[in-house]
Amino acid sequence: MKAKYVEMLRNNIGATMQGQIAGFGGWLNGKITKAAEDGSIEMEFTVREEMLNPMGNIHGGAIAAIIDEILGFQLFLKSAEDAAYVSMTMNVDFLRADQVNNVITAVPQVIRIGKRTANVVCELLNADGQIIAKASSNFMRIM
Repeated sequence: MKAKYVEMLRNNIGATMQGQIAGFGGWLNGKITKAAEDGSIEMEFTVREEMLNPMGNIHGGAIAAIIDEILGFQLFLKSAEDAAYVSMTMNVDFLRADQVNNVITAVPQVIRIGKRTANVVCELLNADGQIIAKASSNFMRIM
């Protein structure tokens, strides 16, 4: 586990990731809502206009991006200091829609970290606690 990063997150509950991490993860702009001592995290994401499909609901690609981002982040926190992973597979079940300005919560969980691969799962919940999407993903260790 990467204890120094977990402690930093614990000290920044409620902070958004924009400006904290580079690239796409910063653009998604999740907000840390949980950072437990064991490295378990949860994040909230606000559905923005640019995340919508033509029907006015959050786009499936935006959902998949949020899930991929938090699963990688969760695995990073729970893995060994010298470990680095990349996504190999991801299976997403899209169960409900959500609209602009609504907040969705991502709840990831590491199922297994092996010598070469790791398996993680995630649920995205709407403000009423209903699952809008669930996913499982496999990651390959590259370091």
